[in-house]
Amino acid sequence: MTPPLKPDWRGHTAVVVASGPSLTDEQIVHVEHANVKTIAVNSSYLKLAHPDAVYACDYLWWKTNHMKVKQNIGREKLWTQDRGAAEQFQLGHIRWEAKDGLGKQGLRVNGNSGAGAINLAYHFGVRRILLIGMDMKPGPNGEKHWHPDHPKPLVQAQQFEEWRKKMNVLAADLKAEGVEVVNCTPGSALTCFPMGDLEQELAR
Repeated sequence: MTPPLKPDWRGHTAVVVASGPSLTDEQIVHVEHANVKTIAVNSSYLKLAHPDAVYACDYLWWKTNHMKVKQNIGREKLWTQDRGAAEQFQLGHIRWEAKDGLGKQGLRVNGNSGAGAINLAYHFGVRRILLIGMDMKPGPNGEKHWHPDHPKPLVQAQQFEEWRKKMNVLAADLKAEGVEVVNCTPGSALTCFPMGDLEQELAR
């Protein structure tokens, strides 16, 4: 089958909906009533009625979830940098670059799918990105996500400190490219992007 073509989102704001424990239904309502594109990270696709894209970097996540995802979301909206997952599960693919920072030809994961989704938005032509669910720390009761832990054998370890360091490189590269990224995640430990209020940023 012919692989999906990259969509053209130039001129649009994109919201990366990550899976941190702070993600709320209220935030989702605001996003879904705004004129923006959405990229759901991993299982956060379950929060969105009509995500414009779903991205996960991990082969095992796609192996576990691809059939369920495809029940309601078209194949042209499903993306990964993992070639094996893309070929086996018929997903959109942008080749992986094993470096930190922003991949301009390929996609750099920087250790986590949230960062990969930001890079994906860049490849779709977006130059303004809002982040929600990007906590980069455990929740108040040690929660890893807004949803229960992924089932084994999916990776459970979260290297927040390492991810934040890699995000610093990504943030510098994005700034150099003229890409505006605003972190609208209340209480986020990710400080390399300016913080903003979700409603105010969506209204801009």
